[in-house]
Amino acid sequence: MMDSCLKDRVDRLEHVEGDDLKRELSSEFSVLPDSQHSTLDEREHLQVYLRVRPFTSAESCSGESQDCVTIEPPDSVLLRPPSSALSARLSCDKSLLQTGQRFQFSQVYGPETSQRELFDGTAKDLIRDVLEGGNSLVFTYGVTNAGKTFTFLGPDTNAGILPRSLGMIFSSIEERIFTEASIKPHRCREFTRLAKEEQEEEAAFKRNLFRQLKESERSCASQLSSTSKTFLEGSMLSAAVLAEDSVSLQVGTQTKFSIWVSFCEIYNENIHDLLEAVPSGALRRTALRLSQDIKGNTFVKGL
Repeated sequence: MMDSCLKDRVDRLEHVEGDDLKRELSSEFSVLPDSQHSTLDEREHLQVYLRVRPFTSAESCSGESQDCVTIEPPDSVLLRPPSSALSARLSCDKSLLQTGQRFQFSQVYGPETSQRELFDGTAKDLIRDVLEGGNSLVFTYGVTNAGKTFTFLGPDTNAGILPRSLGMIFSSIEERIFTEASIKPHRCREFTRLAKEEQEEEAAFKRNLFRQLKESERSCASQLSSTSKTFLEGSMLSAAVLAEDSVSLQVGTQTKFSIWVSFCEIYNENIHDLLEAVPSGALRRTALRLSQDIKGNTFVKGL
C-alpha cells in the first residue's frame, strides 16, 4: 500500500509545472473562511497560524537580527537569507536574495502579540465549538527554542493556550457540570457506563493523582525564595484572569458536561500515559499502542 501511495505521488509530481512549485504554503491546505463566519461547517479546514517570537537580549547583542523576517499583515511573511549565510554568498540567483520568499498563513502574529491576543485569535472559537458539540485539535510545531512551550503553556502569570482553554471550558460550564462519574469516554467516539466499583476506582485514582500534584507543588515551593510565588498561588491568580473567557453556550437548558482528561507522551515512537504512576521497580511507564475501532477510528489503547 505504501509503494502504491509513493508511486501515485511520483506520478502526480511528474505533471506539476515549475510555477506550481512556488505556490504559497497555505494553498496546500485549504481556502480560508471569512473570519466573520466561524460556524462549524466553515471551520472544517486546517488553520495554520504563525507566531514570530521576539529576539532575546543576548540574540540582539550578538547581531542575530538581520531583517530576515518581514511581516506583511495580516497573513504573510517575507523571508530573506541573512547576509552572513554561506548560501547567500554563494547563491547564483541574486533576485532571490533581493526579493526573498513569501509564505502565507491563516494569520501571522508578530513579536508584540500578547498571550491573550493569540488565544482570542486562534483557539477561543475552537473551544466554543467543542462545548457546543464539535471536535477540535490544536498543536504547536516548530524548531527547538522557537517558543512552543511558552505559546502553549506559558508561565503562571502569563498563561498560554492550554491553561486558557481549560479556564474557558470550566468557567463556561460551571453551572452545567455532571457531578457523577458514571459515564466515561470509551476509545475515541463512544462512552461507557461505569459500575459502582468502577466509579470508586476512578475516584481513588483521582484522589491519588491530586495528592501527588500537591506533594510536587510543596516540594517545588520549598525550593523557591520567600519572595517568590508558589505554583499554586500563581495558578489561582491565573484562574481569576481566565474567568473572563467564559462564554454563553448555545446548548439545551438540560445539557450537562462531564470532563475527562488524558495526557500522553509520544517519544521515540513510544506512547506513554503521563497520568499513570511508574510501576514499582520499573524505569519507565508501560508503552501503549495505537489501535483502530471497527469504523476505522484511531485511538490509543489503554489511555
